[in-house]
Amino acid sequence: MENWVEITIHTTNEASEIVESILLDYGSTGVAIEDPTTLEENLHDDFGTIVELSPADYPEVGVIVKGYINELNFDEETFKRFEAELLALGENINIGDFFKIETTIIQDSDWENSWKDYFDILNIGEKFVIVPTWREHENTEDKYIINIDPGMAFGTGGHETTSLCIKNLEKYVQRTDNVIDVGCGSGILSIAASYLTDGNIKAVDLDKLAVDVSYENFALNNLEKRIEVDQASLLTKETKKYNIIVSNILAHIIELMIDDAYNLLEDGGYYITSGIIEEKKDELLEKMLERGFKLVEETSDNGWYSFVVTK
Repeated sequence: MENWVEITIHTTNEASEIVESILLDYGSTGVAIEDPTTLEENLHDDFGTIVELSPADYPEVGVIVKGYINELNFDEETFKRFEAELLALGENINIGDFFKIETTIIQDSDWENSWKDYFDILNIGEKFVIVPTWREHENTEDKYIINIDPGMAFGTGGHETTSLCIKNLEKYVQRTDNVIDVGCGSGILSIAASYLTDGNIKAVDLDKLAVDVSYENFALNNLEKRIEVDQASLLTKETKKYNIIVSNILAHIIELMIDDAYNLLEDGGYYITSGIIEEKKDELLEKMLERGFKLVEETSDNGWYSFVVTK
């Protein structure tokens, strides 16, 4: 049985979004925010942030940011790099004089008994409804149903970046398009694409766990023979061209694949990206435009940004 490292970071509201981004970069399966200001609100969680509504769970100042990383991927050396990166934030942003990092080992079974409570049926865009496998749903609106069991892979449809990508796929995918999903996570974007095109679909991720989870989700949706899935580092193994390239990963990872994406995108095709925070978006877009991409659309949701570019 695998264990998981729960990483708890006490910091400021100002720094919390970047801390969340760094956690995801290091492989966190999700991020929980304990922000005392939410105690004053009547919140319904439609996003990927977990909100606990017991006052005892909240700090008196600042916020608590929690992430969950497979213990096998978070050894002592990795923790030191992670800690140094967080502390370096203090040179440019207020992380709080109360800043603190703590780690706790959580048994796999503990996670299995609790995390599903935070995911519910979710409508995205005009055409899609995301249905976790443990929920029942009557499709009265005749939408495309994506059955999903994310396990420990990122992507339930609830996070803003996933939602932005699905909405853009809905806008730009044509019926004959070939699509590749780079950094596929749970495979949710590939499943969405399968409803929109009769072309070829491929999903790739560097993390074997994500590849395995994606395949399981493809099978849940009877797509295991429809979508090719492979363990790969970004687009480095690709030789075929695609009409649609979609990548819901962080800005500095998107930057690494700009050249490959440009070379592998068909003329007139679309490169759909998300996972971009405000502090990174202008720099990333500038580099994409310098490479030759043309901006088609920029969208945002709750501080996260998505670009659709073409060539």
